[in-house]
Amino acid sequence: MKKSLALAVSLATLGMAANAATVYDKDGTSLAIGGRVQAVAYNGHYNYAGEHDASLVNSARLSMSGKTKVLDYLSAIAFTEWDMADGHKYKTGDNIASREQYVGADFGKFGKVIGGKTFDVNRAVHTATDIYEDIDIQNDFGLNGDRRNGIIRYDINNSGFFGSVHAQIASDEIKVFGKKLDVESGYGAAVGYTFDNVCFGPLSVKAGYSYLKGQDDDVAGRNYFDFADAKHTVASVAWGLPTTGLYLAGSAYRYDSEFDKLSATALKEQVLKGYELVVGYSFDSGVALIAGYNHMQATINKYNGKEEDYTFKRVPLQVRYAFNSNFKVWTEAEFDAGSDDKRTSINPITGKDKLNRGTQLSAGARYTF
Repeated sequence: MKKSLALAVSLATLGMAANAATVYDKDGTSLAIGGRVQAVAYNGHYNYAGEHDASLVNSARLSMSGKTKVLDYLSAIAFTEWDMADGHKYKTGDNIASREQYVGADFGKFGKVIGGKTFDVNRAVHTATDIYEDIDIQNDFGLNGDRRNGIIRYDINNSGFFGSVHAQIASDEIKVFGKKLDVESGYGAAVGYTFDNVCFGPLSVKAGYSYLKGQDDDVAGRNYFDFADAKHTVASVAWGLPTTGLYLAGSAYRYDSEFDKLSATALKEQVLKGYELVVGYSFDSGVALIAGYNHMQATINKYNGKEEDYTFKRVPLQVRYAFNSNFKVWTEAEFDAGSDDKRTSINPITGKDKLNRGTQLSAGARYTF
């Protein structure tokens, strides 16, 4: 197996899709079912219970994927995954929620086309440093913290080359910057290349750009703010495999967002730019140690001319132990590294003051089937 393919597989094992079991395979049609159940203990800075109380949060996912051969070079594919009801106010709650759903065509070495609810092209670039369970700047502040409805995407991975393009179709109340907003259209493209056997492992370089336009026909104040558009640029480099031996990675990103005027004090534009660094080592025993550094600079401008800016600096750490491909335990911590102490009067990203959240600690166990 080529190292470039091994990298993709290794990244997949950080989630749950790689463990799905094939329950039917006949006459060119296969069906696989997968899922996971986990419980994670959080300290009070996660605000999952009470007023800064520690909490134990359980959650579960269930997925199904199908593939049917149509021609020698073409297969129809489909995938759906749900966050199952967990009873927690700040998580899924008492309802089942769709996490990812798409249908498409797989052309083998010539790539695949999918359409539905999924990530845009830049998510594949951010995965180089997005290898933690709960802590990360990009997930908190970015366009790709959640999958979006209305995505049509083409991906190709062949002989070390990676390419992806997507189009965004109009959709109401989809999560952007952690809030439910109405989007009208968008597009994006990402490219990359993986070099095999560079010293201790494969060396992968990727870059991407995406654009998202908000709707200008907001209904009854549905939007948290009147989102106009956003531009997202990101580049990353990954050396090694995140589940085997030494792993080094870094990413840099920038978001430029604009908002329509609702009042003199309304948000006009924001610029988020930052970088993330990761160093980790996975031992043959199943133990892995990961450390990193996250830095983000935010500038917020209002229509009345007022400007606010702050710097966000954090150090994430993770220790995990995989008993096998089905069961693992981990603990994570994220420490402040000199972030600005001041509060901002407007945080359009999450509505929360992320700078005063303090040291976050968590420990969890997961069974994947």
